Amino acid sequence: MTKNKLIFSIANNAVTHLGRNLYSSMPPALAELVANSYDAYATQVIIDLCDDNSMIIADNGKGLSFEEFESKYVTIGNKKQEEKIFGNFPKRNPMGEKGIGKLAAFSLGEEYSVYSKTLNSNQWISFTLSYKDMIESGEQHETDTIMLESLPENLAKFQTFKSGFIVHCKKLRKNPTKATKDSTVLQLSRRFYLNQENFSVQYDGEEIPLKTNFYYQNLEYLIYFGYSEQEINDIFDSNVEKEKFKGVSSVLNFIEANNIKGWIGSVGKPKDLKENTDNIIVYTNGKVADEDILKNKKEARIAKSYIVGEIQADYFSNLDDPITSSRQGLDDSLEEVEAFIDNVEGIRRDFINKWNDFRKRNMVEKLPNRIKENESYKDWLSNLSPTQRDLNGKLLNLFSSKLDDDENEESEEVDSMVTAIASVINNVETDELLQTLKSEENSSNHFDLLAKLMKNIAIKEDLSHAEIIKSRVKIIEQLEKLMEDSSSLEKLFEFHLAENPWLINPYWNIDKNSIEGANSLSTQVYQNTDIDGDFQKAFLDILIRIAEENYPVIVELKKNEPTGHARVTFAAMLEQIKKYRKAIQQKFPELKPVTDTDIKAVFIITEDAGAVGSGNKIEFEHYELETFKNLNIEVVKYNDIVSKSKKMYREHLKLIQDAKIVPNLSKVE
Repeated sequence: MTKNKLIFSIANNAVTHLGRNLYSSMPPALAELVANSYDAYATQVIIDLCDDNSMIIADNGKGLSFEEFESKYVTIGNKKQEEKIFGNFPKRNPMGEKGIGKLAAFSLGEEYSVYSKTLNSNQWISFTLSYKDMIESGEQHETDTIMLESLPENLAKFQTFKSGFIVHCKKLRKNPTKATKDSTVLQLSRRFYLNQENFSVQYDGEEIPLKTNFYYQNLEYLIYFGYSEQEINDIFDSNVEKEKFKGVSSVLNFIEANNIKGWIGSVGKPKDLKENTDNIIVYTNGKVADEDILKNKKEARIAKSYIVGEIQADYFSNLDDPITSSRQGLDDSLEEVEAFIDNVEGIRRDFINKWNDFRKRNMVEKLPNRIKENESYKDWLSNLSPTQRDLNGKLLNLFSSKLDDDENEESEEVDSMVTAIASVINNVETDELLQTLKSEENSSNHFDLLAKLMKNIAIKEDLSHAEIIKSRVKIIEQLEKLMEDSSSLEKLFEFHLAENPWLINPYWNIDKNSIEGANSLSTQVYQNTDIDGDFQKAFLDILIRIAEENYPVIVELKKNEPTGHARVTFAAMLEQIKKYRKAIQQKFPELKPVTDTDIKAVFIITEDAGAVGSGNKIEFEHYELETFKNLNIEVVKYNDIVSKSKKMYREHLKLIQDAKIVPNLSKVE
């Protein structure tokens, strides 16, 4: 084995600043090594993960001879020398500028070994560098090189390379796992844009896309600049709506003068962009120069989570190091970079305006399938005028963040939003008709306008009525659940009935003008004078003021039990109602002149009731049933209340929906 020494110049803590601290994660460090391979005219780069907490980065590029190591490799931070064209490849513009990529290996591991072979050599040059040794060496560090006929066993598969460069990083600082593989592949893919066939990169056996990114398939709309129509169609599928940028002339002139190519596009949902890819990236000579060129510029908050872009700006390679000292992006303190950022911001501003129009045109398609494929909703849409359709899109766009969140896919909140928009559209039309009617001077047109206005008001009422009915159906469903649960408290059931008297009678509504109506629910206590002159307390389940009734209505809930006060009998019911009516008349002096039978009473019982011989658990004689009717007492069953109300409201809602006045998004059948 022949041994020679390499002497590295590492002044000013270059190993720490340009190696260990320069890259915060694995993908950018790997990207620097891949860029070196590209500059060396490699056609393939293979990154292998090893079981011994190490990683191999191997390429079949031109390699370096000992003399080239001495002239190019050992001095850190000098401007990178352009490589001579290798083989029959076209010239490659260098990705690296300062020759610091070699130290990226120290961001990966504590030490690394190098193996290099050129075409005119039968041996591999090898040496090992240790981070600890280099930072302790001062301004220079010596390391021995070894000439090898064959590569070590763990590198044997690269022995067939006629030339190449291998970096074996050991004692990795972060152990890559299968779980982090997808993330690494994604980030490496986005750090390059190379539209050529003679360069490939593999990571742990998976080829990394260098001409596309994962979000290409999720793009819906984009504007492009610098590309021809054919070029952009070759990059993106036909299902992406594409538009050539036709902004202000100063921006167009800037693009042309600097030979800039790029596009800014949007995806359907924020989740279609991941791993912090909701930004505009800049490439120089195929390698990322800035991952988020507009990071310091204000932007529309909602739009940002949908927008992504890629710009090819190779002219930056002609500047004297336009990258920040931290290598984290383009240096916006430079006049050339600042001008570039201002022009890109103008393009993005133009895109957002066009994107908003695109979204409004396509917002119905953003709705969950269960809504946009709903026949009732499609019928409602078909009856809208072009102006109303445009307004519908604008309003839906305002709620885009809700619609694009998969967690809201089945949300009733989305349903309510869609139906509320239908109501707003109708309200807007009503207001416009009123304004037109006021300003219309031709009296012959008044009748037509008034007819339209009356029809529109009727639609508004139906919309409002439909919402009330749907809310009531939901209350009925809650009541059904209470009835199924034998442990439900009777007080809770009382609350539902007292707050929603329409459950007892669909035409009843609480009298909001009554002072007592505001306190309709209670186990009321009224004093009553009995026959013997003794005072007794009468407890009512519910006493409600109904707008449709002249006097308060007594509601008594009964669960039939074989003994005690809960037992349902004709005599017990009459006695109880008589006591309640007297108590109410004492409580409200204005009711004293009223005949007690004018005060309606409703008995709600748990069992079926009917005439003797009907087979019901609770049976009344025919004269008893007639007596109830004559005394203004109604006996109903819990289940009958629910089923009758549900049936009537469903039929009413169906009439409105069949008229296509309002979209029916109800899941209730």
